[in-house]
Amino acid sequence: MRALPRLLAVLLPLAAAACAARAPRPQPHGGPGAEPITLRLDYGGAEALLDALARDSLSDADVDSLLRVPGVNAMAANVTRFIPRLGTAEFRTSIRHFARTRERDDPGRYFRFDDAWAARGEVRALVQALRADERAAVHASLAQLGPYLPATESLDVGVFFVAGGVSEGFVLEGAGEPALYANLVRAGGDLNRVLWNLGHEVYHVAQKAAQRRAGLGTYADAPHTLPPAERMLAEALVEGTANLAADPLRSGAPGPAMDRARERYRRHAEPARAAENFAAFDRVLGDLRAGRITWDTAYVAGFSDHNDARFYFVGYQMAQAVERYCGAACIGRAFAERPAAFFRRYIALCEAHRELTCFAPETRAFVASLP
Repeated sequence: MRALPRLLAVLLPLAAAACAARAPRPQPHGGPGAEPITLRLDYGGAEALLDALARDSLSDADVDSLLRVPGVNAMAANVTRFIPRLGTAEFRTSIRHFARTRERDDPGRYFRFDDAWAARGEVRALVQALRADERAAVHASLAQLGPYLPATESLDVGVFFVAGGVSEGFVLEGAGEPALYANLVRAGGDLNRVLWNLGHEVYHVAQKAAQRRAGLGTYADAPHTLPPAERMLAEALVEGTANLAADPLRSGAPGPAMDRARERYRRHAEPARAAENFAAFDRVLGDLRAGRITWDTAYVAGFSDHNDARFYFVGYQMAQAVERYCGAACIGRAFAERPAAFFRRYIALCEAHRELTCFAPETRAFVASLP
C-alpha cells in the first residue's frame, strides 16, 4: 500500500500543504462559515473483531467482552436496524459458530464474519496506514466537504472503524455523542475509498446536527416516526447531498474501489438512467402513499445496493442542480428547513430548465401539499 501522504497529494491538492506537519489526534477542521469539526479515530472495533475471529473458539465471556467494544456493538446494532429478526443472540451464536468452523451460518451472511476474515490482511494494512498519519487522513476526509457544510456548533465526532456488517458506513439514530462507523472490509484495501467514505459519513453527522439546531430533531433522530412518504423525501435529501459533498468525480485519487465509485456516478448520470431513476422514485413514492408497499420495501427498491442505490442519485442530481443555480451554500441551508422545501426548490428549477429531469405531476402535487 502506498504511503498516505503520497495518496493524499493526488486525492486533494489543496490539502498537501496541511499534511506536511503531523499532530496527535484529535484534529479540527471547519469549512467556510462552519464551526470546527474534530474527528477522533478509534480502531478498536475492527481490531477486536479480527482478534476474536482468529481464535479457535469463543466463550460466552469472550463474546461479552467483544460486545463491550463500541464499534463491535454498533455494527451488531446496525445489522438489527436493517434485519430486525437478528439481534445480540444471533450475533453471539453466529460468531461462535464461525470461530469454531470457519464457515458462516445464516445470520452470518448479514454480520459477514467470513468477509471480515478473508479481508483481515487488507483491514490491518488500512489501520496501519491510517495510524501512520491521522492528521492527513482527517484533513483529506473533511476538506472535500468544503462549502457544503451546514451551520452547526462545533462537532467532536468519534470515528469507529469496524469490520463486517451490512453497511460500508453508518450513523446510528439518536441524539447522543456524535459518532460514525466505517466498515474497512468494504474498502477492498483502497485507502482513498476509506477517506471518501469518512467524508460521506461526517456529512451525515453534520446534517443531523444542523437539523437539531433548527428544531427539526425528528428528521435527525427519529426519521422512522415520519409518515413513510415524507421519510422517503428525507432519505433522498440526506443521501443525495452527502453524495454531492463527498463526490468521487471531483477527485483523481487512484484505487480500484474509487474507480468503481466513479463508474457508478457516471452510470447514474446517463440521461436514460436518470430518467429511469426519477420514474422509479415516482412509482415507489406513489405505492408508499397508497399503502401498497411498506417502508422496508421502498428502502430496498431505491436506497439499497440491491437496486444500485438509485434514489441516492435522484437526490444527488437534485443537489447538483441546486448548487448550479443557487450556489453551494444552498446545500448546507437545506438542513435548516424541512426536506419538502428542497424538493420544491428543485421542482421549480426543473420547470425552468428543460435539461433537468423532473418528477411526475403526482409527485410534484404531493410535494406542494407538504408544510
